[in-house]
Amino acid sequence: MNSGSSRSVCTDNASTTFCAQKQTYWRDRWQQQRLALLEARNSEGNSFWNDKKGIKKHFIRDLNEWREQAEARIAGMGIKDGTRVLDIGAGTGTLSVPLAAHGCNVTAVEPSPVMGEALVEYQREQKTREINLIQKRWEDVSLDELGEPYDAVIASYSLMVTDIGEAVLKMQECCRGTVHIFWFLTQPLWAQVNAGVWKELHGTDFCGEPTADCLWQVLYEMGIYANLAVESGCDPAVYSSIEDAVAEFRGRMNCTAAEQDEILRQYFRSALKKTENGYMVNGRALGAHLWWNTMDQQ
Repeated sequence: MNSGSSRSVCTDNASTTFCAQKQTYWRDRWQQQRLALLEARNSEGNSFWNDKKGIKKHFIRDLNEWREQAEARIAGMGIKDGTRVLDIGAGTGTLSVPLAAHGCNVTAVEPSPVMGEALVEYQREQKTREINLIQKRWEDVSLDELGEPYDAVIASYSLMVTDIGEAVLKMQECCRGTVHIFWFLTQPLWAQVNAGVWKELHGTDFCGEPTADCLWQVLYEMGIYANLAVESGCDPAVYSSIEDAVAEFRGRMNCTAAEQDEILRQYFRSALKKTENGYMVNGRALGAHLWWNTMDQQ
């Protein structure tokens, strides 16, 4: 790759003047890896995020269990009660609802109708103040829709974008305080599964997610000198049986033949460990919290 590639993007407003530097090696690298991942998973598209059964299994059942982690994250981000917060890719409201419970004025961006519905249900269950829900992809949200700048802008494992630079620039422009990005420091467990068996299924290597080291370098190229803290990754999914895992990954890994199902079955017999709660992937994943104050970047 030509590390001398250039791209000039500048954004000006009354409170912030921010210009991306010309060097875009890491930004281009992020884009290439995301495009390769999307191509490999072409049959899945957005179906997983609109699958009510899958969403309920992986994201709704543990909302109360995740509350403690959410509160710890809110405290770690230093978000004060009653402030104005933007949550990008808010999902089922894991962070948005606890923030609203703290009296924050929360805007949640979430494109999946199923996720958005679950967020509203969770908010009503908890009887918090209402959350302003924008049901669009972050790439499609305009600054006019967002309104006045936010005290904190958060993206928690949600920046599944090809142009990370544009996504960050928009976060920077709509924030008057701190930006917080939570991302994969190591490959998530689902990607580790794919990498372990993809070649046998499809004859090619699997390209996983760009990780937090790449993201930090993107920010550095843009003139953003972010803090980084390591945290535990997301808890592994639990399956009632090996066949349950095969049934889920069959679709996620573009399997259409019985022979591929058998390959998955054999893989999971060694890759899953049995616990008192069921079967889960035997592995470890780490996450990263990157954050910076927009006022420090002027």
